[in-house]
Amino acid sequence: MKTAAAPVHEIFCSRQGEGLYCGRRQVFLRFAGCNLNCSYCDEPAARSLPSFMMTTAEAAAEVVKQARRGRARIVSLTGGEPLLHWRFIKELAPLLKKAGLALHLETNGTLYRELGEVAGLMTAVAMDIKVPSSGGHRPFWSAHRRFLAVAPRKTFIKAVLTSSFAMREFRLAVGLAAAACPGIPFFIQPATRKKNSRPPAARPLREAEAIARARLSRVKVLPQQHPLWGIK
Repeated sequence: MKTAAAPVHEIFCSRQGEGLYCGRRQVFLRFAGCNLNCSYCDEPAARSLPSFMMTTAEAAAEVVKQARRGRARIVSLTGGEPLLHWRFIKELAPLLKKAGLALHLETNGTLYRELGEVAGLMTAVAMDIKVPSSGGHRPFWSAHRRFLAVAPRKTFIKAVLTSSFAMREFRLAVGLAAAACPGIPFFIQPATRKKNSRPPAARPLREAEAIARARLSRVKVLPQQHPLWGIK
């Protein structure tokens, strides 16, 4: 039987700096390759191929070693876009679960067919809703809607906002989340300041928060914490 392989950018143990599990120790398995090109991407090096190829057995062994060394019980499948490698994930997941590790998928929320192949294997899913004016890309409203339709119960949403975000588009993002589940955790993430992006000003950020809170019951403004902590 042929074993799956995938391009892996890096595997390391650290603390999660975003979303619902912020502060928790995790092993990060970062895949290479992405189907998007967001201007605010914080891991642009992982968008490109090649990286080194790993089999599922090799990846599982390294993840388990890092988890034991770092006392982590959660694996973050991140990227890049991990769902580009869903066949690899489908083969990898049982190996990690056998080692007692929970699976946390971080995804841009556009590959709904691929999510359907692995959703039942995930402990949690961190889904982006892409606000086009923030990331400098075309809209993905239809793909996000279909993604939410097949997303597992333990899914939460992140919307990155830059100084260029349009409030009209943000309202659409909130509407998608509310239509799927008004109680879904929704994180507004001001972009980390860097060469290609700046966070929104305080006033539009407060307005965005008010819009989200009017339709969703679990809303939090949470910038990336790991740059503030000085860790990867």
